[in-house]
Amino acid sequence: MITACSGEQADEAAAAGGGSDVAEPYRTSFDRAWQSASEGRSPSQACAGVVGKAAGLLKTTATGGQERTDAIAALDACYVGAMAHFVDTTLSVENPGTTQCISLLKALPVHRSSLGGFITDVGEDVAAYDRRLNERIEAKVRSACPDTAAVILGA
Repeated sequence: MITACSGEQADEAAAAGGGSDVAEPYRTSFDRAWQSASEGRSPSQACAGVVGKAAGLLKTTATGGQERTDAIAALDACYVGAMAHFVDTTLSVENPGTTQCISLLKALPVHRSSLGGFITDVGEDVAAYDRRLNERIEAKVRSACPDTAAVILGA
């Protein structure tokens, strides 16, 4: 189970500098995810590389110590941090509206359904990841997309 501290540290790293604390084994895929989010494209496809590698290692060799800590931090940085960055980027236009809300409606449910299962498979609480993601995006989503916020937020 992820500790509150490691999840918060991953969130802070992702918010501050694109997850600069993501460990080397995950760096290339994470950087692609962050770049996608920066360009207003869902990071889910690139995050699949991070999540797949982390899940594979957590099920085999990364059962404790720094390897496990790095894998959990990478999961959090991509699932929470990169997706929050995508939402921020998408809603950063002047007067976000229907186009941006549709983009979020397409991206977030897919992100949750495609990556969430891997998080559960390695014994992590996907609901905790979703809560951390929603804590970062909820106010902006509810403001910009009031009619579709519940679906976007997975409520």
